[in-house]
Amino acid sequence: MLRELQHLIKNRKLGKINQIQIEMPQEGFRKVDENGKPFIPQDWRLSDNEIPTISLDLGVHLVQMIRFLSGETPLEVVSTQSNVGNFKGIIDNVMCVAKYTGDLSCQMWYSKTALGHSNGLKVRVYGDAGSAEWFQMEPEYLIFHNQLGDKNIMTRSSSMAEESTKPSYNRFKAGHPAGFIEAFANYYCDLADGLLEYKDKGYFVSPWIFSSVDAEKDLIMLEAILSASIKNEWQEVQC
Repeated sequence: MLRELQHLIKNRKLGKINQIQIEMPQEGFRKVDENGKPFIPQDWRLSDNEIPTISLDLGVHLVQMIRFLSGETPLEVVSTQSNVGNFKGIIDNVMCVAKYTGDLSCQMWYSKTALGHSNGLKVRVYGDAGSAEWFQMEPEYLIFHNQLGDKNIMTRSSSMAEESTKPSYNRFKAGHPAGFIEAFANYYCDLADGLLEYKDKGYFVSPWIFSSVDAEKDLIMLEAILSASIKNEWQEVQC
């Protein structure tokens, strides 16, 4: 349904996009067991290097998703980061406002300390002709709002759906959600197609695959988020 959302945006079904709000709250660093003892995560999640691990673990998904949906480039950011969980000295909560090309404003929040959220990945996109939202806990639904105040819930079987009706997204019929593993299976197919095209032509063209160049840009964005929080001021993104 996120690919369907990208299709809506590209075809200007929402008009000109002006805002994206995206979040990925989790609760693992604040939860305790029945004896009041914290749940201990993997060792690698309990140490920060140049970029806080939470940004490499969660933040990168939000940065990639904004680029995937909008196609725009970050210009500058302002942010805060904090440690409010059970493990001292580890950044576990980050909030960020970013300005992008195309007069796009984005707000990001990712956290390991948001009680009530096992994995609350949510994206909301606002344009001048409509808005749309998607929530990972209810992955079959893309909610669309228009200027008249109407609310429509799109699924893979909706009459207005186009991208999500393709056979690769319907090995299970709508109403029988395949979820996270099925999404990875589709992405592995995309990677395989790209590899075969590269072997045949020496290059590949794919709307779905993130490149090493994209990965470098993501790291630059995460560095800017870190710098903005330390300096307590807007930070230019050198992408």
